[in-house]
Amino acid sequence: MTATPRSRRLRTLAAALVTTAALSLTACQTGTADATGVVDSTQPPAPGTESAEKQSPATGTDSDTSGASNDSGDSKDSGSSVKSGSSGSSGKEATQVADRKAAKKTTSCTAKGTKVTVTDAPRPINHLLIKATNTSDTTCHLYYAPYLRFDQAQSAVPFIEESKPQAVVTLEPGESGYAGVLTSTPDGSHPYDATSLTLYYAARSGQGSTGAPSHPALPFDSVRIDSSNAVTYWQTSAADALMW
Repeated sequence: MTATPRSRRLRTLAAALVTTAALSLTACQTGTADATGVVDSTQPPAPGTESAEKQSPATGTDSDTSGASNDSGDSKDSGSSVKSGSSGSSGKEATQVADRKAAKKTTSCTAKGTKVTVTDAPRPINHLLIKATNTSDTTCHLYYAPYLRFDQAQSAVPFIEESKPQAVVTLEPGESGYAGVLTSTPDGSHPYDATSLTLYYAARSGQGSTGAPSHPALPFDSVRIDSSNAVTYWQTSAADALMW
């Protein structure tokens, strides 16, 4: 069948319409077409694709990363705290050990580390004053009262119990302790003149003496002694020692 000019025109028009429709559809999907049907690729994309492009797991990843960084920082801080605490504890223990090592060494006063002098007391009458000075470099204690023997007496001079102090007399190096001696009274019996004195230091236990004795010189060639003879406990001052 031979095509007529009219049918050919109709076919050409139909083909043009199909082409135009195809170009319009393409423009809607990828861009904007101008009047000639050419797509302008510089125009923004069609709605529906922007939301997909904006979605990203980066936000979640960033949060996890930030959390990991914080955990890491917390771990470091925690480690530092533990270490610092351990160091402080060790330092405290070291200080306590050093303090214990530096604690003053004390001992009982003995003739080896003291100097004893005996003087006549102007008041009250018939009294002697004994002074014991710590000549060592170690702190020592004067326990109880001195054990005294005049000449070759069989027993020590009795203690004046009322003179017992509230605390043991402690002597730092260079310090002195005192004891007062009542030599005689008008009511005393069995008087005699003593020419020597031996002093023993009482042991901490109160049982007997400790160390070697001292032999201090008497203030005169002889001292009148009778049955009232007595000695005070060690005192921290001469005034306290001569109150009895």
